[in-house]
Amino acid sequence: MVYDAIQDGVYAAITSGGFSSEPWILAYIVTAMLSSLAFLYLPKKLDVPQKFGIIHFFIVVWSGLMYTNFLNGSVLSDFAWYMDWMVSTPLILLALGLTAFHGADTRRYDLLGALLGLEFTLVITGLLAQLQGSIYPYYIGVILLLGVVYLLAGPFRRIAEESSEGLARAYKLLAGYIGIFFLSYPTVWYISSIDALPGGLNILGPTQTSIALVVLPFFCKQVYGFLDMYLIHTAE
Repeated sequence: MVYDAIQDGVYAAITSGGFSSEPWILAYIVTAMLSSLAFLYLPKKLDVPQKFGIIHFFIVVWSGLMYTNFLNGSVLSDFAWYMDWMVSTPLILLALGLTAFHGADTRRYDLLGALLGLEFTLVITGLLAQLQGSIYPYYIGVILLLGVVYLLAGPFRRIAEESSEGLARAYKLLAGYIGIFFLSYPTVWYISSIDALPGGLNILGPTQTSIALVVLPFFCKQVYGFLDMYLIHTAE
């Protein structure tokens, strides 16, 4: 019964149509698992603290595992994006926050906790919007996203600037990079035509939506992990 209900939602939408998104999803999973191995190796090679490699390892491994739900339907298939984001996106911001703290005298772990809490909660608003079939939790999530942007552009930027010019430059590049892609997520969600995502403008078809939500996380997770460690290396 539960599985039959799921077949009428996101999983059914992204696996239907003339052009399959399965190769894109499979490619994403493979690159996630390969990059996870690189993230365990690179910190020693680049002389970067191992904690960054461990964080990025779990980001891509968790995300890759959640995307396997789109290859073979499961009870999680309709919610796999949210299952991915509620773990991986706070870890992405954890890595960014620790990058700002790297070498700095001031380390505001209260702000770091607030940043992770905001990010986790805004992902939950998207899940609630899908479950309720309502656009209103989505609007709340947008407000929470503005709080994330404020913390990254304000307090965390100032902490990075206290450390060194090189680290400040690295943090600003990383924050701008991840900020653009994080803002792209709700944009794609809003213009999607998948029936299980309420309030969409029906601009992107199901296949285009699923491909967009493969390409975006690739740059947010795999590429971001390499960029993060490389910029910390060059800053030092």
